[in-house]
Amino acid sequence: MLTALDSSNKLILLSGNEDKNGLSRLREKEQFFCPQCQKAVHLKIGQVMIPHFAHRKKGSCQYFSEGETATHLLGKRHLYEMFQRLQIEAKLEPYLKSLMQRPDLLIKVEEQQYAIEFQYSTISKPQMVKRTTGYHKEKMIPLWILHTPMAKNPHKDGIQQIRLSPFKQQFITYSNQHAHLITYNPTLKLFVYFNYLLPIGGYRFIAKVQTLAIDQQHFPFLRASALTKNECLKYWQLWKRERERVLRGRLHISKRGVKDPFLRACYYLRVIPEKLPLFVGIPINKKPHSIEAVEWQLLWLYFLYTQHQNCMAYSPKLAKDFTDSHGICVDTESIRFYSEILNHLDIEDIFSHYEEEKIFHYIYSQFLAKT
Repeated sequence: MLTALDSSNKLILLSGNEDKNGLSRLREKEQFFCPQCQKAVHLKIGQVMIPHFAHRKKGSCQYFSEGETATHLLGKRHLYEMFQRLQIEAKLEPYLKSLMQRPDLLIKVEEQQYAIEFQYSTISKPQMVKRTTGYHKEKMIPLWILHTPMAKNPHKDGIQQIRLSPFKQQFITYSNQHAHLITYNPTLKLFVYFNYLLPIGGYRFIAKVQTLAIDQQHFPFLRASALTKNECLKYWQLWKRERERVLRGRLHISKRGVKDPFLRACYYLRVIPEKLPLFVGIPINKKPHSIEAVEWQLLWLYFLYTQHQNCMAYSPKLAKDFTDSHGICVDTESIRFYSEILNHLDIEDIFSHYEEEKIFHYIYSQFLAKT
């Protein structure tokens, strides 16, 4: 924690500008207390962690979580300093009595309050939902900033494939039907934005990565501009490469043989997985499914084939019969969108002729370029 009360009940805030020798002298002559539970706290001045307060008895306070990492403390302090630089009213570690919650920062811009959470450690989804719901109840806008995910190489600007664990996917936000993730790296003093996130299976996504030094950061945070046609072409190329990789290994990774629904559909339709037409596996939804797009779309086409329907057919009942019979988790809205695409491309069945350029232009105009 970066805040505490002294013996005269004055709030002490460790902003990072203090001299360590001065803090040592202050510690010798002063006592400090938790602003909420009123219990005594230490002023810790070490070589690894930045100066901070900690309860004398671990776990004795229900308002503050103990064991904050150096990264979390540093991130909070950087964000507080940034809002000060931007001349935005900011409170560090304020306790919200009505919610019994404590955001890392609470800022106010034109009468609107924002609860800022810099998340470094793991938090369960129910806990995150509970905190978010609480902020909304108090008319506050919650902004979750994730610690920048580790990568083998430093993140560089541009269109690229990334991996996000289920925990990190919790922090994805959606605006104008597009998925975004905002992160911050205190060590590098660098914001890393993952914009236009497109799930391509498992933990894999394609994203437009943008970096911004904290001293160049503004508020509201960076809003991604619309993708250019060349950027969309890069998405398309990466998607094709990943699709090809998945299909090439699909036969070898299956342990179910002919009992595998995907391979069984390929067998009855007399198609080789690697040779499936490009209109099978089209990215539809910005939210990850539990099944690869190329799989559920082939199964949908096979289902229509067994029902003696062409690819343009769609009804809520057909979609429900499909998901029930195959036991897969795909929302009916995605199936409807896919049917509309096939209709626009004049695709009647799995053997229909298609033009790659026409598919790309349609996806560009309907999905990737829409803001």
